[in-house]
Amino acid sequence: MKIFQNNRPVSICRSVILLVLFCTQLTYAQSLTLPFFDDFSLNKTSSPNPQLWINGGVSINNSFPINQPSVNVATFDSRNAAGIPYNFSNKFAYGNTDTLSSRPINLAGLAISDSVYLSFYWEAKGLGELPDEDDSLVVSLLNDKNQWKVVWRQQGTSKDKFTQALLPINKTEFLHQNFQFRFQTRGRQSGAFDMWHIDFVYLNKNRRKKDIYTQDIALRGFKNNYLKRYSAMPLRQFLVNPSAEVNNSLDVSVSTLQKNARSVNLTFTVTDTVSKQILYNIRGNNEIITTPNPPIKNNPVPLFNNFKGKQASLKFTQRIIYENSGVIIVPDSTNNIPEALLLSNDSVSIYTPLLDYYAYDDGTAETGADTDQSLGKVAIKFILSRADTINAVRFNFTPYFKDISGQFFLLQILESTNGKPGKPLHQQSVKVKYPNDINGFVEYPLDQNIAVKDTFFVAWTKVNEDVIGIGVDKNSPQFADKIYYNKGSDWIQNTTLKGSLMVRPVMGFKSTNGQINAPLGNETTFENAFSIYPNPTSDVVKWDFPNIKSVSIFDISGRELFYKETTDNQELNLKSLPPNTYLLKFSDGKKNFIRKIVVLH
Repeated sequence: MKIFQNNRPVSICRSVILLVLFCTQLTYAQSLTLPFFDDFSLNKTSSPNPQLWINGGVSINNSFPINQPSVNVATFDSRNAAGIPYNFSNKFAYGNTDTLSSRPINLAGLAISDSVYLSFYWEAKGLGELPDEDDSLVVSLLNDKNQWKVVWRQQGTSKDKFTQALLPINKTEFLHQNFQFRFQTRGRQSGAFDMWHIDFVYLNKNRRKKDIYTQDIALRGFKNNYLKRYSAMPLRQFLVNPSAEVNNSLDVSVSTLQKNARSVNLTFTVTDTVSKQILYNIRGNNEIITTPNPPIKNNPVPLFNNFKGKQASLKFTQRIIYENSGVIIVPDSTNNIPEALLLSNDSVSIYTPLLDYYAYDDGTAETGADTDQSLGKVAIKFILSRADTINAVRFNFTPYFKDISGQFFLLQILESTNGKPGKPLHQQSVKVKYPNDINGFVEYPLDQNIAVKDTFFVAWTKVNEDVIGIGVDKNSPQFADKIYYNKGSDWIQNTTLKGSLMVRPVMGFKSTNGQINAPLGNETTFENAFSIYPNPTSDVVKWDFPNIKSVSIFDISGRELFYKETTDNQELNLKSLPPNTYLLKFSDGKKNFIRKIVVLH
């Protein structure tokens, strides 16, 4: 499979953006005061805190970095805040990309002797794309003449590790009322390329060059998921055998920014966000966090068999509590970071949906992938705990190099044959649609409910060589073997792509009024034996299937060339078509059958 980075074109009115920015500037016109600190751990969305930052395209996330200082970082790539590549017409375009600027900060009245320093942690690549040698991350300061002066520059590097930088503000031109600092990147402008990550940004006076430690223990995030086989699954499937579905423990990654070991208390809570029910709440004993430190292990993870509804969504939360003789205290800092701010990174959460769909991904796309040829096929394997019904499929599509929204592709549900994709249970022609946000999904309802017994595949077929990028979650490489692709006559299990594709089948029988229910006991799997012959053909194509009401012919770009309502003689003359590959869509009024035909003369 060919791997691409995650791009998404969106139509946005530029005048509206400028108006919003202007209003935002007015809202936060007053200068900030020292200290300035943000480790992005309080962010609930992908946008930086507007009270502290002017955003120029970065996204706040916890999925791209590796071993970050604390939960959440600011990621720089070549897309703006709406996910639009800075240059979507030229895939080789190069220049300035993302920026992140502080709000004005009042440094008036300070002197060089006050020893003002700016510090931050930076990482190149993470789980994203590696910056090349001519790419860069730059820090600039705004002087009293409203000029940006570069004070630090890092060229593209293969060093995939967070490193702390401490920059002295040691010129009087920067000690003014409207001082600002700015991070800016340069690189390829056509997508999510040349990634940098920033964390733990701190500006204050009375600091020193060796001021590198903070008496703080920060949580980075969960290292694994509650479920073994999926990241999400229907509750009724989970309850068939819960003990076989869950991992033995849930591990949390910790970052020690302190110099010495420290004793803390830990709490672990599980809540069903659907019923608002607290399912588990435990407080551990004192634990010594050292440097380097192992992950926090919550073991054993309890099983939950007392759900109140037909669906659930489990929220697992790990917290650190600093306590001395029963009195809650806050961590102290050796470099004057406000103590209350250091508490913000002491809690992390992860969700496990037990709703109406299956998923392998965690909901974020670190890259994208596609087959490297026209008519290439991709399939993803799903194994059920009990018979069920599929009513829709959700895709995370991310375009590359050009906008292909509206282009046709074939969506299929396949049965399993010896563990590999087998005969079609259902197929229909649908159009590429892009979600409203980078990590969003577009749902494609199936023309009919498809009953499946145990193992099935969701598959799709391209009709030309344009890239149909599917989001790839690189944080779940353990599910990479569920991907299969077909470039000719045989299905091949994936061994190259390290991650899971963001494709989610929606389960349950959907009635005509839109109500989704569990499958009926008498539902049977639809066996599709519809075939056409000869293939290839030079003139007439035939089929042995009665009651066809209509037939349509499409070229490989998805453009309809021919439509006929009745075909009683079960054959069609294609002699007038130029030699090429075509798609034939047959309908009996209830089901659609799509077949590929090669015309030769």
